[in-house]
Amino acid sequence: MDYEKFIEYIKLQAEAHQEMALPTAKTHRKFPSQETNPYFTHPLWCSMMILLDTKLPESIRIPGAEALLFHDVLEDTTAALPSDLSEEVVAMIKDMTFENFEIEVKETLQKPAKAQLLKLYDKTATLYDGALREFRYPEWIDFTNKLIETVEKEYGELNIVILAKALIVNRTK
Repeated sequence: MDYEKFIEYIKLQAEAHQEMALPTAKTHRKFPSQETNPYFTHPLWCSMMILLDTKLPESIRIPGAEALLFHDVLEDTTAALPSDLSEEVVAMIKDMTFENFEIEVKETLQKPAKAQLLKLYDKTATLYDGALREFRYPEWIDFTNKLIETVEKEYGELNIVILAKALIVNRTK
């Protein structure tokens, strides 16, 4: 992994979310505690988590980390993707870009396992930080469970699967 390029990508996505957010997008995530964090920490968390899931081969982790880093840029900002991203990474990002949650659920579940794997990191991050409105949890959990099923069949019990299952159990107690 080219760490200098990756650090530059972190900076680019942070700037996109802070300085080029669409009027309908959030520059900060609000948590149940009422505290906030800059929105760019969400894609950064997703990216770091896939890099740490060493049961996955590097051929999935490295491009997956780049895709997860930029997965909300097209939905939430006016920024363009970096021109030096590989075609594979750009395709992965586009596989994660949707107009709304209902379309996201329907279309993601029809995509290959790798797209569902990346989406599992995204949805688990939100379950982890609790930045969801209460009424969204049932449908979010249902979607996450479907992603878990596909990911487990294809990749086995990854760390993200273990974490997602634990968060769902904790949330449904």
